[in-house]
Amino acid sequence: MLLRENMKRELKQWSLAGLIVLLSLSATIQWSPARDEPRLVSNPKKEAATQLYQQVREARATWRDFSGFTADVLIQYNGKSTTGKLTADKDFKLNLILEDNSLSEWSLPKLNSVIGHRKFRKQEPIPATFADDEVNHPLGRLVNIDGKNVSFRLQGDVMTEVHRRSDKSWFTISTLDVWRTKENEVLPRDTSVIYRDPKSGAITGNRSNTFVFTRIGNFDLPSSMLTVETGDNFERNVGSIKLTNHRLTTPESLSKIDSK
Repeated sequence: MLLRENMKRELKQWSLAGLIVLLSLSATIQWSPARDEPRLVSNPKKEAATQLYQQVREARATWRDFSGFTADVLIQYNGKSTTGKLTADKDFKLNLILEDNSLSEWSLPKLNSVIGHRKFRKQEPIPATFADDEVNHPLGRLVNIDGKNVSFRLQGDVMTEVHRRSDKSWFTISTLDVWRTKENEVLPRDTSVIYRDPKSGAITGNRSNTFVFTRIGNFDLPSSMLTVETGDNFERNVGSIKLTNHRLTTPESLSKIDSK
């Protein structure tokens, strides 16, 4: 009986001693979280860059519930002039009919660009990072887009510059002035595009653009575009596109077109 009591006493002592050892070890060991449950690290600068980029993207003027439109067109390019008709459908597909179709090669891509950029898309946040700590640049903060070969300068809710560089091309688009819609959304007014040799960085061309828009219903539709282009060997091209007699496409007008 005495032997049994002594054994119980020793077991209790060993258990207490083991517990003390474990507690001492736990105080000195640096425990790491499980690999499948990583801790999230907050980066205020990255969050600020992402929010700024998102703000600019959402401020761009887009056409929601767009039904399409038609307009008369006057195109002038390097001394040549022609007239015609432009139709843009609800899917932003363009049909340009000109008396002198040779000018469509220059004018159609421009119309596709200015109209295509108005297509509404849900803007999900895209991770961005400030490229430097320069906060007093005249055109705003320089932001890199994660995983993309592109950078932007952002000022308020305006994208003032786009920088794209690859092995095959290098260009910078600078927005010098903007239009504000009735909803205070942003449209380009004056832009400049500089093209460089992707290897040497030498400037190979420049394109200056001026855009004007007119309010038709709930949409700010393009009414004129003026472009001056310069390139190698003193190359210089000047062209303009003027749109008048804008008419929004309605179910009634579509039925008239279908019946013809």
